[in-house]
Amino acid sequence: MVIWVERRTALMREAIHMRYSLLPYYYTLFQEASVTGVPVMRPLWLEFPDDKETYNNGEAFMVGPSILAQGIYEEGQKSVSVYLPGTELWYDLRNGSPYKGSVSHKLQVSEDSIPSFQRSGTIVPRKDRFRRSSTQMVNDPYTLVIALNSSGSAEGELYVDDGKSYDYQQGAFIHRRFVFADNKLTSINIAPDSLGKKVYSTECVIERIIVLGLSSGAKKAIIEPGNQEVEIDLGPISLRSGSKSVAPTVRRPNVRVVDDWTIRIA
Repeated sequence: MVIWVERRTALMREAIHMRYSLLPYYYTLFQEASVTGVPVMRPLWLEFPDDKETYNNGEAFMVGPSILAQGIYEEGQKSVSVYLPGTELWYDLRNGSPYKGSVSHKLQVSEDSIPSFQRSGTIVPRKDRFRRSSTQMVNDPYTLVIALNSSGSAEGELYVDDGKSYDYQQGAFIHRRFVFADNKLTSINIAPDSLGKKVYSTECVIERIIVLGLSSGAKKAIIEPGNQEVEIDLGPISLRSGSKSVAPTVRRPNVRVVDDWTIRIA
C-alpha cells in the first residue's frame, strides 16, 4: 500500500511540475485569447483547416498553436492511435523524439506517458525550476524550446506582466516574438507603443535554449550585441527525475527577456 501511494504521489508531482513549467506558454496564450478570442484549447482543425483527417478527430486537441495532446479515455488503456496533422515533424514533449506528420502513430501509454507533442516550427517558453507555487517562480529564468521545421526555422511568443494588477491596460507588460532562421535566434519587441505611460520590466533571463532538430555538430553560439561566445552541448530536454533524453542546448546565454538581441549558432 505504501509503495502504491508513493508511486501515485510521484506521478502527481511530475504532472504538476510539467504544468508549472509551461505556465509562461499558457499565460501568453491567455493574453492572446483575451485580445483575439481564439481559445487556448483548440480542435485540431482550427490549426490545420486544410487537413480533412482533423475534422472528425475529437480525441486529440491543441494547446495553443504549438502543443498537441492526445486524450486517454478508457480505463486501463495500453495503447492509442495518434494522428499528427500537417506535413512537418512533431517532437515528443517529454523526450524530443521526432514523429512524421500526416500519419497515425500507434503509441504505448501508461500512467505517466499521455502522448503530447510540440509542433515543428514553434518556440515554447518554459520555466523549469522546481517551485511550490507560481509566485515563487516570478524571478526564475526561462528556457526556450525550439522545434525546427524542414526549413530550419521556428517562431513563438512570450507575454509577461505583473500577474496581479490592471497596469497592463496602460502598457505595463512585455511582449516578445522569438524568430529562429538561418541559424539565428532573434528577440523582437511586438508590444504597441501607444497603450499608456506605465512600464513593466524584469531582470529575468533566458537560461537555456534547447534546439530540437539541430545538428549535434554545433559547438558554440555568438550573442549580439556584445559578441559574447557561449557553449552549445547536449543537455537534458526535461529536468524530470530519471530523464535521459538530450538535445543541443545553448547554455547560460543569460540574455534578458526584455531586451532586443540575436544569438547566432556558429
